Amino acid sequence: MFAAALLAAALTAGCATRAPADEDADTDEPVSQGGTVGVAEGVTGTAWAQMSAPPKAGELKPDDLQWEIFRVPGKQPASYSYVRHEGRDAVLAKAEASGSILRHRHRIEPDQLGLVRFSWNVPNAGANLALPQLEDVPVRVVLAFEGDRSRLSMKNAMLSELSRLLTGEEMPFATLVYSWSRIKQPGEVIINDRTDRIRKIVVDSGDHGYNEWRSYERDIRADYRKAFGEDPGALLSFAVFTEGERNEGQLQAFYGPLKLIPASASAVASK
Repeated sequence: MFAAALLAAALTAGCATRAPADEDADTDEPVSQGGTVGVAEGVTGTAWAQMSAPPKAGELKPDDLQWEIFRVPGKQPASYSYVRHEGRDAVLAKAEASGSILRHRHRIEPDQLGLVRFSWNVPNAGANLALPQLEDVPVRVVLAFEGDRSRLSMKNAMLSELSRLLTGEEMPFATLVYSWSRIKQPGEVIINDRTDRIRKIVVDSGDHGYNEWRSYERDIRADYRKAFGEDPGALLSFAVFTEGERNEGQLQAFYGPLKLIPASASAVASK
């Protein structure tokens, strides 16, 4: 789903994959294809997963608390685990020349798309502040959407097929990324330079805000319209994505729960 879209961008833009290693170099593991590794054992079923479960009638089922790891080709997976950080339920992501996606598959129909609330805390120990060209602190919240696939350009259709071959998943119709940028300004929409089906909205910027919780509330429908110029289709999945390719040493990031507020509930809350 959405991870396949990120993968397609990573493969073509080089933002999340390494160049092939020298054949004579010692490596722990050959460059691999990506795809779903399996259940994120350190996150599934935790208090964080329960707080991130979309609202539903009745009791939560095991699938509602299941998160999975999607591996980026050519990279070792980052690790994700439930922790308590500064009194909060959180997921700790650790990456060192590695990157993977922690996602939850859940469908929300277009008329029920409301708000998404999320937070993150990035220790500055892992960020390489000496690189002015480094755009993003590697914390991202990612939403994937359904749409009319017949509208995909030939280029995007080919990327989707490539993604399917490498991961077993087609590229979704659209992927919306919330990101913290070191260069771009809050509110800017950044279109991926290899596929226009991935668009990023900057929610914070600069080299401030390390070692503290940063919280956000976004209107999914309004942000999708701003990024893509049309109404969204159904939401297919939501996730966090950390990768440490451009940083020196191990990078760590904490994510608070991802909370999806349906349109009906968000309307009530705003009154």
